[in-house]
Amino acid sequence: MSFDVLNNASELLDRRQNPGRLTSMYLKSMGYLYLVAFLSYFVQYPGLSSRSGLIPSEEIFRGSFPQLYKAVVVRKGHDADMFADAVTIAGAFLSTLAAAGIVQHGLLYLSLVAAYNFLYTLGSDFYSFQWDILLLEAGFLTGVCIAPWTKLKWQFEGENEVGGWNIRFLLFKLMLMSGVVKIQANCPTWKNLTALEFHFATQCLPGPLAWYAHQMHPLLLRLGVAATFVIEMPAALLLIAPTHTLRKIGAQLQIFLQILIILTGNYNFFNLLTMAMCIPCMMAGDRESSRRWTIMQRLCCAAFLAACCLDMFAWGTFEDAWNREFYKIRFKMDTKKCEELFGKAIPVAVQGTLLFVMVTGISSAVGSTRTLRLCTSIRVVVCCACIIFTALPLYQLTPNLKKPAFLDIFDAKILRRIERGRGPFSNGYGLFRRMTGVGEKSAANVTEPSGWAGVDPSVVARPEIILEAQINGSSEWRELSFRWKPGRPDAMPLQVAPHQPRLDWLMWFAALGQIGHNPWLVAFIDKLLHGCPAAVDLINEPGIVSGKQNVTLVRAILYHYDFTRVDTEWSRRIPGVEMTTMINGVRPANVWSRRRLWQYVTPLGADSAPLKMSLRQFRIRSGCSDGESQSYRSRTRETWTMICAALFVCLSTEWRRFSSRRQVAKLKIH
Repeated sequence: MSFDVLNNASELLDRRQNPGRLTSMYLKSMGYLYLVAFLSYFVQYPGLSSRSGLIPSEEIFRGSFPQLYKAVVVRKGHDADMFADAVTIAGAFLSTLAAAGIVQHGLLYLSLVAAYNFLYTLGSDFYSFQWDILLLEAGFLTGVCIAPWTKLKWQFEGENEVGGWNIRFLLFKLMLMSGVVKIQANCPTWKNLTALEFHFATQCLPGPLAWYAHQMHPLLLRLGVAATFVIEMPAALLLIAPTHTLRKIGAQLQIFLQILIILTGNYNFFNLLTMAMCIPCMMAGDRESSRRWTIMQRLCCAAFLAACCLDMFAWGTFEDAWNREFYKIRFKMDTKKCEELFGKAIPVAVQGTLLFVMVTGISSAVGSTRTLRLCTSIRVVVCCACIIFTALPLYQLTPNLKKPAFLDIFDAKILRRIERGRGPFSNGYGLFRRMTGVGEKSAANVTEPSGWAGVDPSVVARPEIILEAQINGSSEWRELSFRWKPGRPDAMPLQVAPHQPRLDWLMWFAALGQIGHNPWLVAFIDKLLHGCPAAVDLINEPGIVSGKQNVTLVRAILYHYDFTRVDTEWSRRIPGVEMTTMINGVRPANVWSRRRLWQYVTPLGADSAPLKMSLRQFRIRSGCSDGESQSYRSRTRETWTMICAALFVCLSTEWRRFSSRRQVAKLKIH
């Protein structure tokens, strides 16, 4: 065997040890996330946004992308729905190339962003969620700052630490704003550290373990709320720390929080996206710290977090207004103190990150070729500009924060859009700002508190809309079954993430408002009465979809839901809860208890005057469209076919790489 073969084998083995694998891992993970987003969109498009759907997207297409609409629909004569499907399938194909590591060029990621932004705009109310905006912002920064532009894919040339700072800063912004808005909202559940006593039962789509988490002792749940505040605010600063050890600790804390959320709730790809953004925080480049220096950093980090806990919380024995003593943990930080603190920290964080980007760029350019120094200089300038753009929402976070001079270069309309969370690839975030489903006993301090540790009992009153119908002229009202949202009291919550059933999600939001604020629900009732398969197949009613069952009347009833409880001392303190027994010591007999409130929508028929008036008011076309689109069920089969094809491409590519590395290792040993 020639020496050239051995030298090539040794070079490949050395590359395997190169830390550039984290950059490649991050680029692949973004490909997987976009693949999930496109496939989730594809399977729901007929019922939600096609001409047969609840909010037809053709008018939005014409208004938001007039030039593209003229080119595709008017001049070429293509169908708008077919074009949206083509964009979705093309996005899934490009995502597969990125996830498999076949192509990871910056243009590919910007193409994914452009495609998903187009679909996101067409989706209207069904795609107005923060994680859709976060996916666009993270994808834009990935394409501009991290993905290679001179080669088709990342070639294990070392970590892209310069571009990694942009993703670290985006993650810092996400977590910091999520923590600060909880304090600014003055929600009593966050201030009393009782938010988790409501969260598991009142989140949009609880997970299979949510019922069990709801049974935990109040002390553990309140410690969990305190830990959430620490992870989202002080620990967020570790994500943009100058040393690898501190950033790694911050990333591990964020991953720990996201895993707990995944175990108890269904938040589509959001948690996976947040965990993927932790990967650049673990990039260490070619520098290795000594063991003593690493231990010192960990001790300093522990001391910093401990000092933050002492400043944010107080624990011990406290007296309430009735001179009763309780041992509990109490939240000390108020809105004024929070805004003053972060009003000082945010400018330092932004300026420090810009400094770290420049220092990282200079250190990586030392000793390199002239061409590489030029490329690094361009990358540093681009990354600094992107960090300034990403930081814009942070300067809108607190009123006493002095606006920097560079904000004057941006148009006032752009700043207002960013403030409302609709900015062009730079947005503010505020997850779980307020807890919903708080019962009256928890919100009022009229009588002496009887809850655990001297606070008001955590009465859960989750508002939930239940649709009922009369089938085939029968006078009996039958509850319509959704696939994922709470319905029957004995039905356990299901795991659906990373897919997000958009209709089930919006039903949760509709229960918090009135029918007049939700025209899509009026359209859905009309589709039910006419038996339109594309829209009706979004719920679990195959008889109506197939036409074997005809809906004659529809009404909506508003209920208050709560998880049932295991009979414990702290559960008995909560008025109105329903205790349950366990089947085989594992599964509860009843998962939910519910109380009927009133009719959210009065009985409506296809020819009802109130329905026709609402349809005219919201400019909704009644009945089914000619040439109904594919249904959810048929799209599900096609989606699974694409999932299998994508997994085959990704797994076969990884196996080929693994086989090559094994063969090279054998050659090296030989």
